[in-house]
Amino acid sequence: MSKGKTAKAMPAGSRVFLPVQAERKRRIESRIIDVFARWGFRQIVTPAFDLYSPGNGGQVRDSQTFRLVDMETGGLLALRSDVTPQIARLAETMLADQPRPLRLSYVTNVFRHAHVAGVLQREYWQAGVELIGLVSLEADVEMIAIAMECLERNGLENIRMSLSHTAFIRGLLDAARLDEGLRGEVLEAIMRRDASSLEGLLKPFLSKGGDVRVLLELPDLFGDGKVLDRALRKVKNASSRRAIEELKQVERMLDFYGLADRIVFDLSDFRNIDYYTGILFEGFVEGWGYPVCGGGRYDRLLGMYGSDALGTGIAIDVDQLLLMVPDGDVDGLGGDFLVIDFTPEKKIGIRVARELRAGGWRVARDIIRRRLSESLDYARRAGVLRCIVVDKDGDKTGRFRVVEHSGKKSATIQVGELPAWIAGLERKI
Repeated sequence: MSKGKTAKAMPAGSRVFLPVQAERKRRIESRIIDVFARWGFRQIVTPAFDLYSPGNGGQVRDSQTFRLVDMETGGLLALRSDVTPQIARLAETMLADQPRPLRLSYVTNVFRHAHVAGVLQREYWQAGVELIGLVSLEADVEMIAIAMECLERNGLENIRMSLSHTAFIRGLLDAARLDEGLRGEVLEAIMRRDASSLEGLLKPFLSKGGDVRVLLELPDLFGDGKVLDRALRKVKNASSRRAIEELKQVERMLDFYGLADRIVFDLSDFRNIDYYTGILFEGFVEGWGYPVCGGGRYDRLLGMYGSDALGTGIAIDVDQLLLMVPDGDVDGLGGDFLVIDFTPEKKIGIRVARELRAGGWRVARDIIRRRLSESLDYARRAGVLRCIVVDKDGDKTGRFRVVEHSGKKSATIQVGELPAWIAGLERKI
């Protein structure tokens, strides 16, 4: 669909998934859900409406949140912009009596007003897991391993996971004793990897030496495990050193999963330093400019809601996956069979369709009167795998034909043989 037609059909920034796209999305999400379940996570569905409170502890800026008036109370509601704060509240309320740790998963949409690559986007689809009530680096490692498996199950290759630790930068900033305003400017320069601005901001403090100079080197602290050794030789404050040691432990544990060679370290990454409290991770696929997943430990967020104050999680960007995952075979996205019955009462076609569906096959009936060639062309364009053709004399012969949408006949079946034929079918998709 062209941009012009989309703009007329839906508000700008809305997401529309046409049938083929919707089927691809469902397949991607089904593979992800299957991985989550295999790791022991149970699904949860949270409401699209949320309680509105400025700075509710989520990652999303207040300016990106959609607000609306509650018609019942006159107060303010918000469209869900982040799932994790909702789950954090549920952990302390409706799930308070459940045994810890909680292993929860979700696949849902969230709503934010933002521009991605210069294009307005208001709706995002994501899948994620939250592990609540467990303080352990093994929990963080499990998040990384789950995310990697989800991406691999969807056919992605050359995946890399970038790791960092919020306590590393927080320790450097605390050691430099910067005031709040300057601290924010320094973080902004680090985020932009703007070495020139960073040097200008920190120049008055360089005479102190020590960890202030490490802040200047942050853009270069990127690479394999040797980066951690180099950083450990430079930093003095206890918080940053402890963060490096934890990253080293995570690297060792990931080696048990066979994932250590997929890891890079980026000690300049901090993202939302008020949201995350420990290990951070972000997944990339070589050749793509945007991360496909991200997460980390967020103990402080849970504490805001009076919960266990122990939590880690990861979210996978389904929108990005739709762009990255190979299309695969379009055949079959429209269904397994199209039943074309030329008899007056169409009894055979109805019976065949009913019994195929009972056997788990996806079946549509072509109820438009048209030539066989037109029906076969429809099947081809719609992505249907095979056609069942009941000719005009089908009531007399008791037979139907199985035809590829190219028109090539593959079998002729007696109605009495229908159960045995269905039992012997092999799925092509």
